[in-house]
Amino acid sequence: MSRLDEIMTFVEVVNAGSITKAAERMGIVKSAVSRRLNDLEDRLKARLLVRSTAGLSVTEAGRAFHERARRIIAELDEAELTVTDASADLSGTIHMSAPVSLTNLVLMPHICAFLRLHPGLTLDLSLSDRFVDIVNEGFDIAIRAGTLSDSRLVARKLTDMRRVTCASPDYLASRGTPLTPQDLDHHDGLVSTNAPESTYWHYTAPDGETYLARPNTRMKANNGEAVITAAVAGLGIAAVPAFISTELIAQGALIPVLSDCRLAAGSLYAIYPPGRHLSHRVRVLIDCLVERFAIRQPT
Repeated sequence: MSRLDEIMTFVEVVNAGSITKAAERMGIVKSAVSRRLNDLEDRLKARLLVRSTAGLSVTEAGRAFHERARRIIAELDEAELTVTDASADLSGTIHMSAPVSLTNLVLMPHICAFLRLHPGLTLDLSLSDRFVDIVNEGFDIAIRAGTLSDSRLVARKLTDMRRVTCASPDYLASRGTPLTPQDLDHHDGLVSTNAPESTYWHYTAPDGETYLARPNTRMKANNGEAVITAAVAGLGIAAVPAFISTELIAQGALIPVLSDCRLAAGSLYAIYPPGRHLSHRVRVLIDCLVERFAIRQPT
């Protein structure tokens, strides 16, 4: 068995999270995967994985080796592309992480269009509203909304994300409608914790004056749909991305407030680990998303 086969098997096991899943993805038996892992650890004289009844965990040495190994594999893929027809059908798997609500409400049409264009590709899509460490968790690409804070990652902007301040008719009838950002200090706020700009509400008035609103936090959540559901239920005022509130506003379930004030917003990014080479299939996916968002911006 070649060193490269051992390394590629190890990377696939870490990415899959188990020997069984890795064997299924690779189309070989579990015993062959285990044998390659044992041979790799024997050759390196290091423990890379810990197997137990609770599952599989990666050692510190294993995490470091995995990061270097997956970059090497990506560079090998890129090297092959330099001597093959660039117009050939794409194949392989893209491991992608993205937020739950944004994917369901905005991304999926773009992702489906991309996969229809490239039937040879497989997308392993993991939806989570937590902050995913794409380097150590083996993702090729992640979609993030907000302001980027990790300078280790490479980012490509897809679009701006407009935010809207809104509340239910019942809440406004009982508590009054805020006319200025300062009025929010006397209202209940429903706060999203997904991005830094979601936890504070920074407004710019028509005359250019800025104000950092601090409503009383009635509820906070790391999922935009939970926040908007609480707003519809009349629990407070929310400042949320437009894509998650537009339909409810059109239905009359929510009413926008402070529309003449600009609410600080973030952007939508495709991010990926640093490195000189980015796999061709991931680059094509990012290019597709950039093009589609340029044509149809989130509302």
